[in-house]
Amino acid sequence: MSAADRSAEHGSAATSPAPGVRELGCQRAEFSLPTDIHYLNCAYIGPLPRRVEDAGVAELRRKACPTSITARDFFEPAEQARRLCAQLVGADAEHIALVPSVAYAVAGVAAQVTPRRGGNVVLPQAQFPSTVHAWTRWREHGVEVRFVPPPPDAEPRAAGWSRRLAEAIDPDTLVVAVDTVHWTDGTRFDLATIGARAREVGAVFIVDATQSAGADPVDAAAIGADLLVAHGYKAMLAGHGLGFACYSERMLGLRPLEDNWLMRRGAEDFARLVDYRDDYAAGARRFDGGSRASPVLPRMLAEAVRMLLDWDPAAIQRHCARISRGLQEDARALGLSLAPAGERAANIFGLRLPAGVDAEHLRSTLAQARVHVSIRGDAIRISPHVYNDEADLAALSAALAAGLGR
Repeated sequence: MSAADRSAEHGSAATSPAPGVRELGCQRAEFSLPTDIHYLNCAYIGPLPRRVEDAGVAELRRKACPTSITARDFFEPAEQARRLCAQLVGADAEHIALVPSVAYAVAGVAAQVTPRRGGNVVLPQAQFPSTVHAWTRWREHGVEVRFVPPPPDAEPRAAGWSRRLAEAIDPDTLVVAVDTVHWTDGTRFDLATIGARAREVGAVFIVDATQSAGADPVDAAAIGADLLVAHGYKAMLAGHGLGFACYSERMLGLRPLEDNWLMRRGAEDFARLVDYRDDYAAGARRFDGGSRASPVLPRMLAEAVRMLLDWDPAAIQRHCARISRGLQEDARALGLSLAPAGERAANIFGLRLPAGVDAEHLRSTLAQARVHVSIRGDAIRISPHVYNDEADLAALSAALAAGLGR
């Protein structure tokens, strides 16, 4: 069956929801994406839902005449976003900080861990740089940075890579940093196994959930990371410049990266700011970045998370899986390879090209057909979300066939 035929089947018995399982329909009406654009590139930048855009614009307009902005506006939007982000990952809001980037949160932890000659840091090969650069500078202290490659093609990629990561951890491991899924091709990591081994040797366990949070269930308690962090501008469909970090109990006593007045106890009383209190605000608020003082980004983040919770990340993941169901058949017919569904996320995955294909030229050809994807490593990275439907994946298959001359 062709991709076009499968697209025409949308809503038929073949795609009927299982009894008792909520199925999510395409939510494109909530976005301002042009109807002739097939945007399958959320792992690059997530488009703003109209409600998130409106929330940001409303706050920007208040800034034009700031007489209505009160001391409460420095705190209440952030607290609302904190509570919602906690709900998104099943965490206690007291363990949530609002941070400007993944790198910011990682740097804050790195500043509190002492590099030790002979120690090591364990990372997947080709890890996203935000969780890498803080550790490569430790080489000057005699710390080994171990980049663990994926297994050979004959071995299941997800299980094999996770096993290799766990085996690379030893009693000298200081830090283990991994994504929920690999940012280039969506390979799922076995966070329970990797985290258990990290805790066994006392290493700090860091998990970047930027490509998962919002589009795939993320359970902070089950993951058990010392730092679980996600930026908001990709799968969470919020703005640039604000995400969240969830800190374990043993991390809560660390010193923050910046000594911002907002993060001190009693900062809500502007009349007494020159009392210069040394004690921090409760919980993980000490780790908040100063950029959360503006109500614009917290309002946008809160509205985005509210929508994601309403849609339900599990239902979003099922939606992405459903609309992509026929792509493996199409990829095989075109000479491309796609990992089995259980090995990868449904909202971010890679199509590997045959040898000799110019990946960037193919991406450009797809863009001319108004199909938007990314090239990451040796893969075409596809990343759908709630605004996509079967027609978008059918357009991808057709553009791939044309670009490959099939």
